[in-house]
Amino acid sequence: MPDFKFSSKLQNYLKKIEIETGKEVKVLESPHLGLKGMWAAFRYHPKFIVVIIRSNIEKTNDDLERSIAHEATHGYILFKKKYCRPDFTFTAEDNDKKDIQLLFTMIDDIVVNKIISEYGFSPYGSEYIPAVMNEIESMLAGVDIYRKFSDDLLFDDLLMITRYIIAWGFLEYFELDSSEYNVIKKFRDVFEYTYPLQYKIANEIKQIITLNNIFTSDGHCNAIEEILKRLKFSNLVEIVNIN
Repeated sequence: MPDFKFSSKLQNYLKKIEIETGKEVKVLESPHLGLKGMWAAFRYHPKFIVVIIRSNIEKTNDDLERSIAHEATHGYILFKKKYCRPDFTFTAEDNDKKDIQLLFTMIDDIVVNKIISEYGFSPYGSEYIPAVMNEIESMLAGVDIYRKFSDDLLFDDLLMITRYIIAWGFLEYFELDSSEYNVIKKFRDVFEYTYPLQYKIANEIKQIITLNNIFTSDGHCNAIEEILKRLKFSNLVEIVNIN
């Protein structure tokens, strides 16, 4: 267990998750989490809800507690609400798995952020709005900042689409103060103009989400299935529920 004390709010929330899922929440540390800037990550385990936090960050930061709550809620929707997860076929390569997992996370994050906001946690960390403002400035300056995360161009495109869908989700499903709303709305508008090809796909995904209630297990799974089919990933993965 990492050497720091949780706030009573986070302790109570994690205890609620443990009681309702019957799974112990384990918080572990690692210097390697994947994408740069990540505070914490959820790792699927059939017996536990595993949250891994970055080992070289400030342990008392409110953003870290929000990230732990967020990642633990990924386990909550799997084990309590029976949301679906990917089961990859033997033909799926590592890049395929990474791309498909990003699509699941894109949809899951809207649901997870909504749940934690109902329990007093911010739906996004303090770094989100500054990051969005930086993306806006880069797009207006003609600088493509999305082509630096991997050598997989498809992954970079999906990451761009994910950024749009998450921003759209905040505008669609959350009550924001006017300044935050205006920043996120500007990001959405500038993205649509700057990246018309990626926006076309993002808009189709947005329509799929709108037609399916992703805040239910059935609606979430239906949306994921349609998105995987639209992006031609269906033959590489099956979507399954945890019994």
